[in-house]
Amino acid sequence: MNISYKLLWKLFFAAIFLFVIFIVSVRYGLFGQLPDYKELENPKTNLATQILSSDGVQLGTYFKENRTTCAYSEISQHVIDALIATEDERFYEHPGIDLRGLTRAIAFMGTKGGASTITQQLAKLLFTDVRASSFLHRLTQKFKEWIIAVQLERHYTKQEILTMYLNKFDWVNHAVGIKSAAAIYFAEKPDQLEIQQAAMLVGMLKNPALFNPLRRAELTKERRNTVLGQMKRNNLLTGGQVDSLSSLDLGLDFHSVDHKSGTATYFREILRAELTDIFSEQKNGEYIYTKADGSKYNIYKDGLKVYTTIDARMQKHAEAAVSRHLKEYLQPAFFKELKKRKNAPFMWDLPKEQREKILNLAIRKSDRYRVLVGKQCGNCGRGHKFIETITEKGSTFFKCKADDCGVSTEKKSKEAINKIFNTKVKMKVFSYDGDIDTLFSPLDSIKYYKSFLHTGFMAMHPRSGHIKAWVGGIDYKNFSYDHVKQGRRQVGSTFKPFVYSFAMQNGYNPCTKFPNVRECFEIPDQEPWCPPNADGKYGGEVTLKKALANSLNTITAKLMKQFTPGAIVQFAKKLGIKAPLDPVPSLCLGVADISVYEMVGANATFANKGVYTQPIFINYIEDKNGNIIYEKHPDRVQAMDEESAYTTIALMKGVTQGGSGTRLRLNRPYGNIPYPIAGKTGTTNNHSDGWFIGITPDLVAGCWVGADDRAVHFSRLNMGQGATMALPIWGYFMNSVYKDEQLSISKGDFARPESISQTFDCTEFEEQSEDQDQFNEEFFEEDDE
Repeated sequence: MNISYKLLWKLFFAAIFLFVIFIVSVRYGLFGQLPDYKELENPKTNLATQILSSDGVQLGTYFKENRTTCAYSEISQHVIDALIATEDERFYEHPGIDLRGLTRAIAFMGTKGGASTITQQLAKLLFTDVRASSFLHRLTQKFKEWIIAVQLERHYTKQEILTMYLNKFDWVNHAVGIKSAAAIYFAEKPDQLEIQQAAMLVGMLKNPALFNPLRRAELTKERRNTVLGQMKRNNLLTGGQVDSLSSLDLGLDFHSVDHKSGTATYFREILRAELTDIFSEQKNGEYIYTKADGSKYNIYKDGLKVYTTIDARMQKHAEAAVSRHLKEYLQPAFFKELKKRKNAPFMWDLPKEQREKILNLAIRKSDRYRVLVGKQCGNCGRGHKFIETITEKGSTFFKCKADDCGVSTEKKSKEAINKIFNTKVKMKVFSYDGDIDTLFSPLDSIKYYKSFLHTGFMAMHPRSGHIKAWVGGIDYKNFSYDHVKQGRRQVGSTFKPFVYSFAMQNGYNPCTKFPNVRECFEIPDQEPWCPPNADGKYGGEVTLKKALANSLNTITAKLMKQFTPGAIVQFAKKLGIKAPLDPVPSLCLGVADISVYEMVGANATFANKGVYTQPIFINYIEDKNGNIIYEKHPDRVQAMDEESAYTTIALMKGVTQGGSGTRLRLNRPYGNIPYPIAGKTGTTNNHSDGWFIGITPDLVAGCWVGADDRAVHFSRLNMGQGATMALPIWGYFMNSVYKDEQLSISKGDFARPESISQTFDCTEFEEQSEDQDQFNEEFFEEDDE
């Protein structure tokens, strides 16, 4: 017996000795490195970059993990109470390892609860990338977590550990960290979470994939109620409170996080490209903007804060204006017209060869076609550089070489591809009221999507250059091309103010009169070009103010001839126009393709005393520690004198007083605006493009509307002109802005230079304005809203 006892004691002490040796071996990295002091002080965490508006609203994030951190003081006490009551009742008593809980877990084989503390769970989240599959490896991981937990307790306070844990945890559905989780599941800030909301989030900690409220609401509710029971057990809630809260539904207010949804989607993509360029900029082979270690910033991981110039309130008003006009009026009117066309969406007189050319080009640009011909992976979307051609068993395939993909697509003949595009299949297509399940051939879907009218809208402050609203299209998910900065379209008569403004700099004023006669340009080897007026009426004299208001081509052509196309091109460049401008006579009527971004910036010069101020959308950028690492200041150019800028404004006021912009003054849903407005409408050949640029002392905004393909358009001028297609969006937007009491937008007049005493009302213009108002009222009655 003595020998047996001695043997048992020897085995006992040997086990303890081996255990100590094992722990020491783990501590000193024999089974893999443990984090050092610096890693414990600065654990690696992927933090999302936040996009913030000028009024402090988060517009979106760029992320690998959608995590934004918050301080302990920003977290509801209900979350803290629920967390400790459920996950670690002795959290404030142990040094990282709960020996009492560990003993219980070993004694009862885990049937009466585990022993993992919150600190251990944090250690696992921070330093265990992949859970081990083998028992021995997992045992080693567990010991590492114990050691790391003790080290974390030495380096951080209990509050810091709780905060780190809640900021690190992934609640699925792109809800990484308590701040994202509160916003995504309940549209709340972390400090505003109620008891039952906090209990649900804490309940998900056990297994967020299993207790996913979007997929298993009842199971998640049961788990939430278990957490409420734990809070009662720890005297944090009364029985009555638990009974009352347990009966409540989950009360989700789910807001998905998606780069293709939410507010300012087009702007966020333009901003993403701009940030990529900024942080890729180099000087002498080194990055200009770097972290402390010299590496470049990563917008998906480094937790930057991008403070933009966008005003969330104005952005909301702009998106609502686009939706109201296009969704409720213009697009239905266009669909109604298309139903009468044999070759919709094209005009009946478009030659067959041109229709086929347009559709064939659209087919070749489609993702479906690119996949079928091996230029794109149908699974991951990667381009032709990742695609290889292979042959197996006599068949040819296009295989994606990407390590995380490897999908193969069988090569099709031209005949087979043609059949695919003409065979009807079940598919979802976009509509303003939600996606529609339908039976379309791929070619049918191309025609359908070509039937939509698109828009680009931008508003900016003329003095600061700060862009306040940006709407690049009607739906980013289905139409991702940005029509504010990326797209350039023919500007039509919105180019005319540049010609008239140049005349203001050369001795003319809004009341200067010209004979209303056709002006001809001699062009080598061609017939003389003599642009007619749209209404075909000539004779008498008209002021420049009336000529611009009624968009008379005769007067514009005369000014262009007098000052030369080359001089107008140079002036337009001073106004910030970067688009190619051919110095030809027809430029005065707006044949050039220019972006909304450029046109708004150029017109803002008139409201800024002749100083062109570059439109900007980034104010400054902070790193995750709040240090400013980048600031943006707009370029400025004195494009013209203050007096000429003011007289140009006086000219453009006539457009809304008695010209094509009179609707803004009339009794329309988007009208009845009594405040000073300078502006210009624009319409191009065949009514393919409709424009309106509107100027006020504090805000300059511009809008383009048209189909992606210029061969798709309204058949009648009264529907296809800028006054019908684009102006109402501006009107809706400005009405909302004026009514928004939180916005301080001037309703006063433009400041007049001291050197100018005239008001440029132009008596002759005033005598005609009432007649013009009546004309507009009658002309647009049939088709207006």
